[in-house]
Amino acid sequence: MTKKIRYKNMDNFQYDLYGEIYAGTAVKVGKYGFPQLAKENYIPTKNVKSFNYLLSTKNLNNYWMHCFCDDYQFERLWTRLDYYLDYILKLKGFISTDFSLYRDYSDDVLIWNCYRNRCIAYAIQKAGGIMIPTASFGSERTWDWCFDGLPMNSSLAITTNGTLNDSEAKRIFVGGVDALICKKQPSNLIVCGKYPNWLDTKYPDVNIVWIPSYSQQWQRRRAI
Repeated sequence: MTKKIRYKNMDNFQYDLYGEIYAGTAVKVGKYGFPQLAKENYIPTKNVKSFNYLLSTKNLNNYWMHCFCDDYQFERLWTRLDYYLDYILKLKGFISTDFSLYRDYSDDVLIWNCYRNRCIAYAIQKAGGIMIPTASFGSERTWDWCFDGLPMNSSLAITTNGTLNDSEAKRIFVGGVDALICKKQPSNLIVCGKYPNWLDTKYPDVNIVWIPSYSQQWQRRRAI
């Protein structure tokens, strides 16, 4: 049985603002020492929800959940993963956090958010959760390190949210996906959000699986 991550009391949290209780035993890789994640070949089922429905969803074992929503929705995983892990382990599967790597963020914030993504994903893997790592990336200045710690030939998840709104965002998205596939050669690429058809043509050897974003599901419910 995998040992669960627990704080003995909340006073301990003040000594672990940097996630070492989550990733202290991980192999650290790359320039910034991100936790190395294990290879996963899971593919999410059709029943997928956004993380903000975690506590209100019944029969969690019927659902996959993703974190392609506003960062504040899953910030609590960083501060209280010990509490939310019980719910995550009941899910059919979980797509790991996507703390934002916006192109106007400072390098310090970009590195910190990427580190947090890896720490949480590693902790869920260590606890025995069914989990697909998220491959977050920003502009070109992140591509040298933002994929460190992601497994090779694994299922990986990305989102198109906010990436197709203007020509610069689209250029960065296309280049980032190119860099990801070149460096990590994913076996399955999970794409959340608006689906660009050119993905199928450009990457014929990658099994690409689409899942709806929170806003797409919301619009669908409103239309019913």
